[in-house]
Amino acid sequence: MRMMMMLKPPLLRWKHWRTVVVATGGLTGLAASIALKQAWDLRTQWKCLRMRAAACLGPMEGLEGPRWLPGRHAESSSSRMHDHRPILLLFLGDSLVSGVGAQAHGAPVPAALPRNVAVHLADRIGEIRWAAVGITGADVEKLTAVGLPRLREKVEEVKEYTERLEPAQRGAFATTVKACNDQVAPEVIVVLVAGVNDFRRLRLGYRLRLRRLVKDLGNLAGEVRAVFLPAVEMADAPMLQRYPLKLFLLPLCRLWEREKRKAVGWCDNAQVLPFPLPPPGVRREAFFSADLMHPNEEGYDWWARSLADQIHQQLSQGSGDASQ
Repeated sequence: MRMMMMLKPPLLRWKHWRTVVVATGGLTGLAASIALKQAWDLRTQWKCLRMRAAACLGPMEGLEGPRWLPGRHAESSSSRMHDHRPILLLFLGDSLVSGVGAQAHGAPVPAALPRNVAVHLADRIGEIRWAAVGITGADVEKLTAVGLPRLREKVEEVKEYTERLEPAQRGAFATTVKACNDQVAPEVIVVLVAGVNDFRRLRLGYRLRLRRLVKDLGNLAGEVRAVFLPAVEMADAPMLQRYPLKLFLLPLCRLWEREKRKAVGWCDNAQVLPFPLPPPGVRREAFFSADLMHPNEEGYDWWARSLADQIHQQLSQGSGDASQ
């Protein structure tokens, strides 16, 4: 009798934990089935919403100069411009590079993210030539097969264009490109925006393909100073703010961003740039377009300003290390 009384509490505890496990498993299964239903409904809704946002119809390359104010900043601005070699800023990516969501008006506008990054970066370090290749819906495999050759063509077009300009029209960038025969060449900065369209791929395959693409970009043209990969917070899109779907989507997005960091871990001069937090008092929804997935004009500009700050900081640190 005493033996049975001693065995009873462990048996009760076992039954208790078994009930908890069964209940938790049932709730998880129910949440997963609801999330799958929500994902299917979103797929149908997306077919309608995607027509509300178009890619930028303007130029995919350009030359941006500093917007420094005259006066007390003029001398320091001029010295900063001479301290830095001209920069060729190259972008390769998906719909975030082609600017889906930023073409709000009828007049064609340049690729929003590349152009805005170039504008804000030019304010900090001087004149910048930029060029971009954006392929809406492209995964890493398509960016490698189709986007990379196009980007190489862009680089050659930029060189040919600057060589055709008159000396008075070239500016600092073109003058330096023309002086390549004197062993002076512009620094090349590459920004790769990828990963959002790779969720249907296996995790390891995504990492390996991304690593190969980053290495190819590192050998793209001349002296590639750095390859930057902006982190993307896809789970913040207003269209995806549905529970329990977000409970499953958020860990998946974080896992893919972690794979992005692992992919560049063995690559020289490659780095993932964190996604910025929204300004105080501003909701994230204010930065999204009518399709509820892509940024609007303000969203691209806000993101570009943060990327320009981070790129400038990394370039400054690199220059400081080199001087030491």
